[in-house]
Amino acid sequence: MTPLSRLRPYLARHAAVCTFSAAGLLVAALCGVLIPWLTRDAIDGLSMPDGEARLVRAVASILLLATIHGVLRWLSRRGLLVAARRVEQSIRRDVFTHVVRLPLAFFARIPTGDVMSRMTNDLGAIWLFLGPGVLMLMGTVVSWFLAVGFMFRISVTLTLAALAAAPLVVLASREYGRRFHIQHRNSQQSLSAMNAALHEDISGIRLVKAYGLEAEMESRFAVSARDYYSRSVALSRTSATFHALIGLISGLAVAIVLLLAGRQVIRGELTPGGFVAFNAYLAMLSFPTMALGWVINLFQRGAAALGRIGEFMDQAREGTEAIPAALAPGRADAPMIEVRNLSFSFGDGERGEVLRDVSFSIRAGEVVGLVGKTGSGKSALLSLLLRLQPVPAGAVRFRGRDINEVPLPELRRSVSFVGQDPFLFSDSILENVCYGMAGVDREAAQDAIARARLAEEVAGMQGGIDTVIGERGISLSGGQKQRVTIARALCTGAELLLLDDALSAVDAETEQAIFHELMDVRGGRTILFSTHRMASLSRCDRILVLDAGRIVEEGSHDALLAMDGVYRTLHSRQSLATEIEAAT
Repeated sequence: MTPLSRLRPYLARHAAVCTFSAAGLLVAALCGVLIPWLTRDAIDGLSMPDGEARLVRAVASILLLATIHGVLRWLSRRGLLVAARRVEQSIRRDVFTHVVRLPLAFFARIPTGDVMSRMTNDLGAIWLFLGPGVLMLMGTVVSWFLAVGFMFRISVTLTLAALAAAPLVVLASREYGRRFHIQHRNSQQSLSAMNAALHEDISGIRLVKAYGLEAEMESRFAVSARDYYSRSVALSRTSATFHALIGLISGLAVAIVLLLAGRQVIRGELTPGGFVAFNAYLAMLSFPTMALGWVINLFQRGAAALGRIGEFMDQAREGTEAIPAALAPGRADAPMIEVRNLSFSFGDGERGEVLRDVSFSIRAGEVVGLVGKTGSGKSALLSLLLRLQPVPAGAVRFRGRDINEVPLPELRRSVSFVGQDPFLFSDSILENVCYGMAGVDREAAQDAIARARLAEEVAGMQGGIDTVIGERGISLSGGQKQRVTIARALCTGAELLLLDDALSAVDAETEQAIFHELMDVRGGRTILFSTHRMASLSRCDRILVLDAGRIVEEGSHDALLAMDGVYRTLHSRQSLATEIEAAT
């Protein structure tokens, strides 16, 4: 799809306004070019007997035309610019809607700063192209052709002399457009890279300060800033050169025409009024010629921006099925989760298979633990159960259905997920806890906070549950962040709860207390959680042991300890480490 074809559906919604504005600009331009013609008649008629009457009529006509020109130009400009803003708003909304529905793999490839740059700078360039760019093009082109028509009526020779420089302008414009498009795209890519570096440095400011790496970050950012500066300067040089060249060509054309027209007036071949009118039309041509570079600049920027936005819009997004009013029940006798011969690798598979022939099932209401060494595939498995990664067909079934056939809204309303890296919004604790709900429920949030063993700490904050916690919860400790995300998951009331080492930042005693709370109030909720702390697994109905991407053991805590296997080894090592820590 070409960049301009992407705009067609948006422009079609404002066809009436654009048509009216175009007609208004045409009439306004006609009124504008008639004024020098009336001026010519008035000047040439001064020597006639009814010269004063002619002058009064010309002045009145000029005032009328100027009024019509001003009103229509104002209405047309307002219509076009407002329509352009509405198109920009619609594109921005559609791009955001599309981007947030792109798969997780997309965000692993594209830096956040690049996404932000395209949704701000590039969309701004599209507005400049659609608004001031189109407005200037329509107004100047119409005025230019009308002015040339009246110039031919005054003097064919002078008009041909004035237009002699047009081929040079066309050639210069073509070369300028080609170079500007390439340089502008490079400049925007450099800006995206700089924004990505800036976003990463600011997001990781705690780590930067902890390691005292401010100077290193300054140097790294300076490299990105210099690259953007050099590309922007090259772009400015190209633009300045073109504008200077167009100004020189226009100035030479004006000088030649003035010389020829002056001689014609002296020889009586051209009236004084015609001389004044011709120079007025020549001035009308000068501005469109000078503005040509600016218009080409805006069009090239807009085309480049549309191309970059199109790269996002061409990405296939996740399922966009409407959220059902009620969740489909599935088969009553089917397991909540059933995994059969699941093998999985990330991206292009360079890391090899993360999961190999994994098979297990979880009944509704069951609490299952997932344990294994670091890198054994626990997080990958949990992300597949939520379809955050592409799932092989038929490998995972959710309530008796292939998980790929379950609409994503239904699946994700049925599942609450708490990852290893807790993410909180720059809002109050209440808003963060109720994030997954249709609205804010203070009572439900307070109950979830109590179950997450955070009630006492929240009560001690100055604003209580309404305390604003800053960007990414910067005012909270790591353990408090994790417990807020646990409370968020509990507040949704989803029937399947996935916890991916979600309490690694709290002490062992608090972790066990939270798990005990989950067991006591779980009702019919199904829980699958991964952890490195073996003590929390003792109350699970079953435990799955992952090793090198395979499930090597399965059973209850006591049954697994009775085996001389991976689970017992992990448990023994952790118990020994705990004893040594207690002794010291």
